[in-house]
Amino acid sequence: MVKRSAITFAELRQLLLDLGFTQTKRDKFWFFEHPPSDTVLTFRPYRANEKVTLIDRDRTRQHLDWRGVLEEQRFDDLLRRATA
Repeated sequence: MVKRSAITFAELRQLLLDLGFTQTKRDKFWFFEHPPSDTVLTFRPYRANEKVTLIDRDRTRQHLDWRGVLEEQRFDDLLRRATA
């Protein structure tokens, strides 16, 4: 069984859009692109209210930090507020 986080795809999506990412859908997959940092994130076809897997949440957090878009602690803080 795949472990899920406490955040929905809609909450993660909104965070990425607030950070300046653009969203597109190619075939069944969601793509989020941030040209200033040369970051592209790809997600399977989540539904808006579906909880994001822990793997996707953690991978997103790491990539945002590595690319200088958002530090890991700030990512956690923003998502904690979104789910409160």
